[in-house]
Amino acid sequence: MSVREEIAQLPGGPSLAALVDKVNGRPADIRDVATRWRGLAGKVNEHIGSLRSAVVDVDTNWEGDSANAFDDYMGNYNKANTTFHSALLACAGLLDTAATALEEAKSKVDTLCGNVLADHRVTAYRNSTSEAERRKAEPGALAAVNGAVSAADGQVGSAEEAVSTAMKEIKKKIDAESVFFAIVKAPGDQKFTPGPGHTFDWKRTPAPGPGHTVLAGANGGGAGPAAALSPGGGSGGSGGSGSGGPAVAMPYVAGTGTGVDIVAAARANIGKPYVWGANGPNAFDCSGLVYHSLNRAGIKIGDTTAAGYQASGQPVTTPQVGDIVFFGSPPDHCAIYVGEGKMIEAPRPGASVRVAEVAGKLPITYRRFS
Repeated sequence: MSVREEIAQLPGGPSLAALVDKVNGRPADIRDVATRWRGLAGKVNEHIGSLRSAVVDVDTNWEGDSANAFDDYMGNYNKANTTFHSALLACAGLLDTAATALEEAKSKVDTLCGNVLADHRVTAYRNSTSEAERRKAEPGALAAVNGAVSAADGQVGSAEEAVSTAMKEIKKKIDAESVFFAIVKAPGDQKFTPGPGHTFDWKRTPAPGPGHTVLAGANGGGAGPAAALSPGGGSGGSGGSGSGGPAVAMPYVAGTGTGVDIVAAARANIGKPYVWGANGPNAFDCSGLVYHSLNRAGIKIGDTTAAGYQASGQPVTTPQVGDIVFFGSPPDHCAIYVGEGKMIEAPRPGASVRVAEVAGKLPITYRRFS
């Protein structure tokens, strides 16, 4: 006989048994849904990263009004992915909260039931050998059960409120971001395609001359110039438009921000997802994390690419905490140096902001902004 069945046979027991039933909400299944949502968010982000890489190639090799319109149009995929990715992760977190509430309530209600069965008044009732003994022990057993019912009812109420709140928040988030990829309109209607009234202006980008380096800078609808990215490697910048040209130094105001402040700002975002073109507060690419960390530390600077930040800071050979580290020439990845050969980075699609060893494409260089 199960604990629930034993409880149900006690005076007032059916009420407590009904509360036991209410906390059997299969939280493991809820967590499984949350896991699948996180997996979906990661896969979509990875595919969008691959798409962005292809768009960067187009933007690098073509120019003209149609090429620019195409780049702007494809940027909508990145915008949609940012909201879709964030919504999925937020909803998965809400499901985890609901599952935890159910697990905690079930554990506490199970403990209450165990305490009832161990109560000496209940033991006397269950061990009674005559009707007279049973009637004599019944008030005590009923009091023990009623006390557990009162406590269990509070636990069940808290769990139900947590689940209800989670469901409302999930619906609110989905309703608020319901457009997602609907912002990407039919490509045949766009001006970069051949058609009546469309100016078809695609021109090959001239090959760079000797000694001239072209930085790919397709924007994807973000907020500043972006470098090329590969889905498995370093990220580009956090948005922008246009292509070609050497990195341009960004003016900045150092203020009172210190290297420790920069690291603290970066560390606060560990675990948040990589999303191409994002510069916070819920997701980042590599240069977006640098932008966010510098500005949170009080160092006012615009959003640019890894190469743009490299052109902006003070070159240093011996890094200190809070310096920005760059990989490659021109760099295609950047991160925040935290000391002892480690850095905080937003590494690639499908990954999260993390602490890692300073390692990557050579040369590795440092710039100071504090």
